Amino acid sequence: MSIWYYLLSLLEEVAMKKKLIKVLLALFVIGILFSGCAKQVQAPKAEKPRKSVEQMVKEAGFEIVDFNYVKGLVGNGLRKFNKVVFIDARPERKYDSGHIPGAISIPDTKFDKYVGQLDQLKVTKDRLLITYCGGYKCVKSYHDAKYLRDKGYTNIKVYLAGMPDWSKKSYAEITYKYAKKLLDKGVLFVDARPALKWKKGTIPGAINIPDTKFMRDPNPYLNVLPEDKNAPIVVFCAGYHCIKSHNVARLLKEKFGYKKVYVYAGGVPEWKAKGFPIVKPGKAVAKKTTAAKKSVSAIKPGPDEGTVDIEFFKTLIDDRPDNIHIVDVRTPEEFEEGHVKGAINIPVDDMYKKGCDYIINKLPKDGYIIFMCASGGRAGEMYFGLKEDCNYKEMDRLYFLDAHVNYDSGRCEVTE
Repeated sequence: MSIWYYLLSLLEEVAMKKKLIKVLLALFVIGILFSGCAKQVQAPKAEKPRKSVEQMVKEAGFEIVDFNYVKGLVGNGLRKFNKVVFIDARPERKYDSGHIPGAISIPDTKFDKYVGQLDQLKVTKDRLLITYCGGYKCVKSYHDAKYLRDKGYTNIKVYLAGMPDWSKKSYAEITYKYAKKLLDKGVLFVDARPALKWKKGTIPGAINIPDTKFMRDPNPYLNVLPEDKNAPIVVFCAGYHCIKSHNVARLLKEKFGYKKVYVYAGGVPEWKAKGFPIVKPGKAVAKKTTAAKKSVSAIKPGPDEGTVDIEFFKTLIDDRPDNIHIVDVRTPEEFEEGHVKGAINIPVDDMYKKGCDYIINKLPKDGYIIFMCASGGRAGEMYFGLKEDCNYKEMDRLYFLDAHVNYDSGRCEVTE
């Protein structure tokens, strides 16, 4: 009887130990599972958001000014370097094709080369300087403002809305380079000087709208202006000290609704000095014959040198032939926030930091290349930098998109 009792007790003890082992194993497994879940539900570390240009400008202590403030200082459109200097921080090409009246060009990437103008103009360190570029997302105006402060200038403000805002609300000033391009394209030129001056000699094809008569009674002149309010018009007179072209341009833009009004401030004196013809009204200029350019089969070119047609580019956003490469020249941070599918990133800043050879070695070795950015400024800077500074030998396969690009909706949206 005692033997059986002993065996039964032994079996119960073994069973109890097995249960304990099972319980311990179960607790161990639960511990692992809970440990894993805890790791899964931990909130990921929030990435530090990239600062907007507006934040950087404000944190640097620069005052941001708006259109009305700038317009009040532009006044009649003539240069007022003894009171205020407007500084266009975009590439020269952008400056040539339209800038705030009276502004000078100091591209941020070529600051040291251009900043000497301020000494030549006898601009004092406390003079009001207003920098601007291609809008709220353009960092170039911020760069120029910082560089100017480093040079000892103390009264610097930033027009952050920049040229896109100005162009919508007022007329722009252009250089002789862009004026010549527009004349060659058949754009209407308007001589704002008195009729006697116009009859003695003017830019070929220009019509005469004297500012004093136009301001007093515009009706006799409206029938010689284009019906299309989007048609570009270039107004000029007797040079940088002549207010007449600004008077006519202001009325055309603000009263009569023409959207693309330009003042060629250099006017007749500069035009003659550059060796361009001055003719009596009605006289034609003999045109030189030029060899026809070879047609481009893969890329549809835009209206200006090196540009790609905007509508054609839109067809390449989601899918494109293997021999067309898109190179985004913005910063790596901007590129990460949104870019065209399949695009590669080669920041234009690397051209100045690392040199031409670095950029050229990064370019795709075959096919066509289209440079793009957020507004066309940096893309054109890459194109003309390779042409003029790097002496790139294969320019016939390079193009750039001169347009505004927005990724806020989650996909690439392109507008002029």
